[in-house]
Amino acid sequence: MTLETTRAYITIVGPDHTVVVPDDIAVGATVAVVVMSTTPDAEAERQARFAATLAAIRAASAPETTPAAVTDTELEALIKEARQTSPG
Repeated sequence: MTLETTRAYITIVGPDHTVVVPDDIAVGATVAVVVMSTTPDAEAERQARFAATLAAIRAASAPETTPAAVTDTELEALIKEARQTSPG
């Protein structure tokens, strides 16, 4: 088993939106840029936004009325009708 490693550099985007990297990284090299939060409370804020969004989705999808009860006979008739109906 071979373990390959990749060096990681952490830098800050400059006011002119440039990223300064060490000279040993070749011009034209493919690099990955990961935007990291600068505020310590960002994760808590993100989780609060997620919880609020999830609550809104649940509230919007909550049934407003109770569906009508279907008897076994009605259900069997619906199944029979669906089986006889050919798609397309």
